Amino acid sequence: MAFSDEVRHELSRVIPSARCCRVAELSAFYDFQGFLLGAHNQFLDFNNTSPLVARKILLLLKGLYPDLPTQVLVVKSRSRRAQICTVRVLGRGPAGQVYQDFKDQGVLGELRIPRKKCCRRAYLRGAFLSSGSITNPERTYHLEISTEQARLAERVLETLSSLGLEAGLTQRKGSLLVYMKDGGGIVNLLNLMGAHAALLRFENVRVMKDMRNQVNRLVNCETANVDKTVKAAMEQIEDIQLIDAVIGLEELPPKLREVARIRLENPYASLQEIGALMVPKMSKSGINYRLRQIREKARQLDKLDPKY
Repeated sequence: MAFSDEVRHELSRVIPSARCCRVAELSAFYDFQGFLLGAHNQFLDFNNTSPLVARKILLLLKGLYPDLPTQVLVVKSRSRRAQICTVRVLGRGPAGQVYQDFKDQGVLGELRIPRKKCCRRAYLRGAFLSSGSITNPERTYHLEISTEQARLAERVLETLSSLGLEAGLTQRKGSLLVYMKDGGGIVNLLNLMGAHAALLRFENVRVMKDMRNQVNRLVNCETANVDKTVKAAMEQIEDIQLIDAVIGLEELPPKLREVARIRLENPYASLQEIGALMVPKMSKSGINYRLRQIREKARQLDKLDPKY
């Protein structure tokens, strides 16, 4: 099962206890895929492609209005993916009552986002179940909610912002997408919507990816350090070989001659390792100083005899 379907299935089983949150979630279903139909608004429809979501809509309605006359319709095409599940409120009076409750719900600002924080969480849950998707975190971090209505996209964006979540807005093939790409932000949204099992899986993947990235950075850093050490060692050996070819190592002062000998015998040793082989032992900075003196001597000889 795709990760997006796992999240949707989990959220389909979350039934809020507070009446205001049930109304808020139902209002999201209506905003995204709901319609008032008939010559005199005789029907109020909630449409969704998922039977689980349709079942949830029916449970929310029955929990709010126990005697509400409803009907469930399933329209299937040749492809089962294209099925539409419709939960229909029958009758002008009942449909009008439900619709009026959406309008009377406490709202904040011109975009009419729910006033209460708990209701905003419920609204986002309904929005995701209506038209949301989330990429498998093992691939990338991406969550989006799509709509063709500009004002509805702005409402979702403002609702996310009111909960301290950063999201962006873009357009793709005629649809507006409210999207999130930050792993931490997606985790917070999953938590707010009530997808706790999906959150744990997402976090496990995120921790493993962070660990792999950290290991890769350390390995790359170590590799770079090794390359730098090897390159420096090769340059030092070239300097020593030049001196040996032009005047012979015997002409070097004893301290420099000893460092040169140990470097030739240990071409891949670090400065610290060379210092440990000296008698008496020397510090890394002391070895580095003597190798710089050898380099200066090699440069002087190279100027005198360029063929080397």
